[in-house]
Amino acid sequence: MFTVHDTFKPKQYLAEIPSAVRVIETINLKTIILISLDGEPTAPYRLDYQTWVDLITSNQVEKIQDPFTGLPYIVSNLPDAAMKRLLMATKAANMFNEIEDALSNGAKFRNAILHISNHLKIGKKTTTRWICQWLQAGKNPAVIVRKFLANSSKPLRPQGIGSKRGRQTYTPQLTSTVPAHEVSENIEAAYNIYIRQQKMRWVDAYREMLITQFKIPDSLVITEDDNPGLLQTPGAMEKYRAPSWSQFRYRCRQLKNLAADAQSENPRGKRGKATDGIPGPGFYEIDATCFQIQLVSRITGSLLIGRPLVYLIVETYDGMITGYAVSLENPSWAVAALALHNCFSDKGPVFKRLGLPYKAEDWPSHHLPTLLRADRAEFVSNQGQEFPASGIRVEVTPSMTPEAKGTVEGKHSEIKRPQAGRFNLPGRFSKKLERRQSNGKKDAALDIFTFEQILVEIIMDINGEPVNPKAIPPDALPFGANVASRAGLHAWALEHRAGFTRSMPPNFLFEHLLKTANATVTPLGLQLNNELYYCDRLRELGLLYDASKRRSKIKVAFDPNLASEIYFLDTQKNTWTPAFNTDQEIHRIRASFAEATGYRAEQRGLAEQAGLNNHVKRRKRTPMIRQSIRESINKKKEDKVSVSSSRTQIRENRAEERAKERLPIAKSYLSEGSAGDSDSKAPKNTQPSRTISIWDEVSDQ
Repeated sequence: MFTVHDTFKPKQYLAEIPSAVRVIETINLKTIILISLDGEPTAPYRLDYQTWVDLITSNQVEKIQDPFTGLPYIVSNLPDAAMKRLLMATKAANMFNEIEDALSNGAKFRNAILHISNHLKIGKKTTTRWICQWLQAGKNPAVIVRKFLANSSKPLRPQGIGSKRGRQTYTPQLTSTVPAHEVSENIEAAYNIYIRQQKMRWVDAYREMLITQFKIPDSLVITEDDNPGLLQTPGAMEKYRAPSWSQFRYRCRQLKNLAADAQSENPRGKRGKATDGIPGPGFYEIDATCFQIQLVSRITGSLLIGRPLVYLIVETYDGMITGYAVSLENPSWAVAALALHNCFSDKGPVFKRLGLPYKAEDWPSHHLPTLLRADRAEFVSNQGQEFPASGIRVEVTPSMTPEAKGTVEGKHSEIKRPQAGRFNLPGRFSKKLERRQSNGKKDAALDIFTFEQILVEIIMDINGEPVNPKAIPPDALPFGANVASRAGLHAWALEHRAGFTRSMPPNFLFEHLLKTANATVTPLGLQLNNELYYCDRLRELGLLYDASKRRSKIKVAFDPNLASEIYFLDTQKNTWTPAFNTDQEIHRIRASFAEATGYRAEQRGLAEQAGLNNHVKRRKRTPMIRQSIRESINKKKEDKVSVSSSRTQIRENRAEERAKERLPIAKSYLSEGSAGDSDSKAPKNTQPSRTISIWDEVSDQ
């Protein structure tokens, strides 16, 4: 039912138990001793045992978690005054335990307090407070110094003289006998400049400190033909009196604890790593993210175009970014296919297009993986579901579980992390904007081409970062420091941990990455989505001639974001040949298929409106024209004119009418000033003369 030191609280207000209490002791099953846990420490009080049992059985009180859970019984590293107080409180608690029936009634409790106070020569109020706190905590004397336990780490006195202290490293090349007092100022300066101000990682700050403050030349730092590198040269650290990485990290921890109290986090279990059980390269993860930066137009430089979409593909084995894609489109299979094609292709053309000083060997990623892990987005679409036919196994993670593909999620965070002093990108903004915080629109200055250049630079920098030292296989150690980077380990593993990648076939892009459909072959070309495409190869293959007899369909591949061209399979050459849209406006505006469909719909709408406008005008003019016709017919009837059908007379009348037409035309030329001098006059002979034309065939009379 209950035990000594259990804690309870009433479900509603009770006169006997107004607050949370702790059971201190029971006396002969007649009386129970309780002490309140709320507010300032108060003396314990007594309650009838049967009443207490009735309260528990009737569920008027309920058991609660001990509020002093986690309070240690054995404490250390306390200040001297706190340790002295703890010893005095422990003696007072022991003396209280030795007094019989000290809790039986109030008089004996007060006498026990007075006896302890006189014996230990401490104040009565102090003794009462210590004993009550001790009882509240379940007879744990550490509660007296509880406020010292949250910050019990006493800073050590800085070393002023002597040799280096602490454990020695197991790596001879990294051994340094420089004591802490010689390099503490350099480490503190590096911490303030590189970590606090420039927000560098600790390891980057350590490397920068070695180069700038200890004046170690670059020729000794990096690995070259004859030089194994600073961290691989025995005695180099000792020569320049530079601190080791352990010394730097230890001092940075001390400075961090002095600058701000470390915030405690809830304990969480370790679930392992994504690299656990990965035998070699060939296990990729893909995901998309919107980069928090505002871009401007490449044409004007002043018009905002919004945020770019970035796709990343990451190798799980070594953490190297194997492919990317940058686009202004929404997340879709078409953009994901661009990232996959970039991942499976040689990177030399990418560097050449962007004008970057890298070679294809610097980014050794041009293989098809065994497995591709993605979320429930592009690869669950109608287009993405056909991708496993390529032989690449696709794993779709459950919804709302980014930890299932934590490698690529971590790379997104690493790419988007602000890197002050290295990549200060104008137009950057926080994902969660605070009040009066910039949204990046006023500072935007990068276009999408420049952004892609910087993105590739960041990717190359990340790929050059060292891997976890424990991830370097033993047989890779003879290859030197180059194999310790992500790109270097990936290149090494492609040869020594092979069997999980393959090269991209020639037609892989058209068969598995681009969208496929059946186009109708017409005598004028290929028709797809109401667009007409033509290519001379269609005529050479005889497809257009066959279409004049009967219509047929062939399989084509196309990019949904580019309606200006499609690709069809040339069965004789076994290649995919492009066919281009016959409408040059589609080429000019570089429309997608969705935009082309809207463009055609708008064209039809305008044409229909123009037809409706003309119909309204025609409807208004038709009665007038009919009235004019009726008047001509009535006039003929009234004049009783008979029409002659003689050819000769028709020619004469026609010549006379032509002559009458020429005079108004000549006057219109003169009025516009385009024929001769305006002061010239027509001849006085106004008698018409018969003009004979070779077409009139009139004989002389």
